[in-house]
Amino acid sequence: MRWCATLLFFALVAPVLAQQVLVQKDYVDLRTGPGRGYPVVEVALKSDSLQLLMQRTGWVKVQFRQHQLWLAATDLDYLYLPGAEQSITALWQADQGQRHWELGLAAGDFAGTSYYQLSGSYLFSDVIAIELSAGQGSGQQASSQQYLLQLSVSPWPHWQVSPYVALGGGVLLTRPRTVLVQTEERTSPLATMEMGLNYPLTERAQATLRYRRALVSTDRDINEETNTWLIGLRLAF
Repeated sequence: MRWCATLLFFALVAPVLAQQVLVQKDYVDLRTGPGRGYPVVEVALKSDSLQLLMQRTGWVKVQFRQHQLWLAATDLDYLYLPGAEQSITALWQADQGQRHWELGLAAGDFAGTSYYQLSGSYLFSDVIAIELSAGQGSGQQASSQQYLLQLSVSPWPHWQVSPYVALGGGVLLTRPRTVLVQTEERTSPLATMEMGLNYPLTERAQATLRYRRALVSTDRDINEETNTWLIGLRLAF
């Protein structure tokens, strides 16, 4: 799994060029946050240049004069690519609308062992998504694999650091590493509850911090509980 950590590192630091546009209106208001409750702190005038960074619901994050601010998505009608005769509204919205899928890669700790996870998500909206993941854990006493299906909800997707919660379940495959005694592999169903934070890095990439609590069903009278901590990256496409 060393290649997973390497890929995660390079994906986090890889430079991404944002799109440059020109204002074709007398002015557009720029706010400190994605909402009309945030104050207007800058005004971009006609022919001023903006850099589009990302979109959250009805707001767009832009770079303007060394500051990262927000403008209403309705103002995209007045933003043009250099030399273009039409606004970027149709192109931008079509591009955003196609991004229903995310690919995730994460690494961390599962029950005191090193753990790596690969996941794929389908976004029904900015708020609701479903994720299928496969993970590999490696310890001195045993190795393990997890296959999970989780439904997540992000109540405030427009926040700079956006929290989410997820519920789901799957199976845990455990392979003991014993030499003297041959121990059979165990397959256990499990139910999961996950909480996490998403932080946008670019228009398509976001960093994630994840904590997952799982209840593992066993043959014994008492079920086991496990904890998983992960830090990772999600890429939209």
